[in-house]
Amino acid sequence: MLRFILRRLLFLIPALIILSWVAFALSQCTPGDPVSRILPQEELLLDNDPLAYERLYLEAARQLKRDGPVFYFSLNNYASAEFGDDFVLPEQQRWLQKLSQDYGKAAEVHTYFEQLRELSIAGPQVLATPARELLIKTEASRIEAELASLQLAAADSTIQAEWRQKAAAVQQQWQQISEQPARANLLWPRFRWHGSNNQYHHWLMAALQGDLGISYQDRQAVGDKLWSALKWTLLLNSLALLIAYGVAIPLGLKMGQRADSRFDRRTNFLLLLLFSLPSFWVATLVANFFTTPYYGMDWFPSMGLGEIKASFNWLDTLWIRAQHLFLPVMMLAYPSWAYLSRQMRAATIQELKQPYVQTARLKGLSWPQILRRHVLRNALFPIITMLGSLLPSLLAGSVLIESIFNIPGMGRLLVSATLARDWPVVTSILLLSGIATILGLLLADVLYRWADPRLRRAAANTGRA
Repeated sequence: MLRFILRRLLFLIPALIILSWVAFALSQCTPGDPVSRILPQEELLLDNDPLAYERLYLEAARQLKRDGPVFYFSLNNYASAEFGDDFVLPEQQRWLQKLSQDYGKAAEVHTYFEQLRELSIAGPQVLATPARELLIKTEASRIEAELASLQLAAADSTIQAEWRQKAAAVQQQWQQISEQPARANLLWPRFRWHGSNNQYHHWLMAALQGDLGISYQDRQAVGDKLWSALKWTLLLNSLALLIAYGVAIPLGLKMGQRADSRFDRRTNFLLLLLFSLPSFWVATLVANFFTTPYYGMDWFPSMGLGEIKASFNWLDTLWIRAQHLFLPVMMLAYPSWAYLSRQMRAATIQELKQPYVQTARLKGLSWPQILRRHVLRNALFPIITMLGSLLPSLLAGSVLIESIFNIPGMGRLLVSATLARDWPVVTSILLLSGIATILGLLLADVLYRWADPRLRRAAANTGRA
């Protein structure tokens, strides 16, 4: 069994790697700039230094490990801009890439960018203004018009000769770019290896150490927020899973034993009726009717987890938590009863037709003994197989249930983070959900092997061979 688990864990490594790629890609594709979200805007308003924003942005990008290449390698063409060790702002990167792709001259465009940047930062105001305009324009006609304004301003006799020469160099550099475009560079692919100094590698190493980034909403560590919510989601879903299987397995056995009876038909009808009712709708009705005195059925406490005072002992704490968790756990568990019990019913009917059941009856065993000792274990195989798909469905269902009952778990955290566009929290929750799905499949494989002795004997025979 240990060797089987180790082999399964090795097979899960590629799935986990692919999952990390998906989670990282989602973090890169989310709208907005994560670096600018953490910049102290009030300091930028008070600072008159034109490079203040770039310095603060670069420092924030280094803290978030977003100042390097995205992946271990990149595949583009020879016209693609290459920044090397120089970090530029995202809007500057887009400007450089656009001109490089339009004219096929990445090196010349980069030189043009440096010339304009020097003029916009250190040059006289009459030259700095058109230079800043040129740093945001990519259409040839608008660039030509702004360059004419730049040369007209440089013709002023009050401008130093050094700056007039630099303005003329900008004009010459643009002519070199635009008059002889090298669009053939667009056709040739170029592979660049960046090594481990890339954003994905830093993100992966941090994630393996439990560092999932910083929340945009309150600047807290994402890992701390997830851990405080994860314990309630695990408790909620574990109880729901136990109740789902605890009800469905004996009920399915009984329905299979009494197939086509009145009990079987009525139970089938009730289970299908429950399955057809959306859990979020039932949860809303239950929360309105059973937690408020207005309808005269104030049987359960209000939303949340209850207030735990320092003077309470563990029994008091357990009682308060149980009262608050009963309804959300039942709302998560009842949709699973229908298909789990029906699968158990079908497997039981199939097993009752096997010869070993007749042999057990001839030996004098009662029906409860036959069902418990022989039929149950063989009928569990489809139920065990469904465990891998049941775990992610419970996690998805807890999103709405936790929001309705105000449970501070992963579901409510996901809703609040999505509304606030707190993308590091959202992508981290999706990553954990994917890991839970993979672990659920692993658990189903292990339980399936444990329940089926034929698989263990086959593995032992293979090992001896």
